[in-house]
Amino acid sequence: MDPAHFSGSEIIEMAIRIEENGVKFYTDAGKASKSTALKRLFKDLSEEEGRHRKVFMNMRKLVADEELSMRLDPYSEEDTTYLYALADSEVFAGKGYRLAQRVRSERAALNLAIAMEKDSILFYIELLGMVREKDRSILEDLINEEKDHLRKLSAILKTL
Repeated sequence: MDPAHFSGSEIIEMAIRIEENGVKFYTDAGKASKSTALKRLFKDLSEEEGRHRKVFMNMRKLVADEELSMRLDPYSEEDTTYLYALADSEVFAGKGYRLAQRVRSERAALNLAIAMEKDSILFYIELLGMVREKDRSILEDLINEEKDHLRKLSAILKTL
């Protein structure tokens, strides 16, 4: 696998992993929360990440099977580990988990969620320079999905 140029399939695999990390992040944050309102907020955010994961899984179906087999072997532990390591190192991991466990207000929770969503958008924007031209539209679709999530979170924050 060429680490400097990702296929649309590889990017979608990273996006799915990022969304899985988001589900775990928000689920764990909800478990660590004391207030019922905060638990509910994190549950809603976890469900939203789960919906995004499904969107990206559907997008994966649009990528030609031959591209997947040429660029990424889904049965290769090395390829899978590499993609997961990229996704895990960027968004909803490490420091974010620790911060989520200390959040005690809806405003702070939303601000943290917004920061994490911005990180995912920045991650995908960085990848734009690493993909083949024909795969840019797939990545742009992923970015638009994340921007929609960010807009939703920002709208909720304005109501507090």
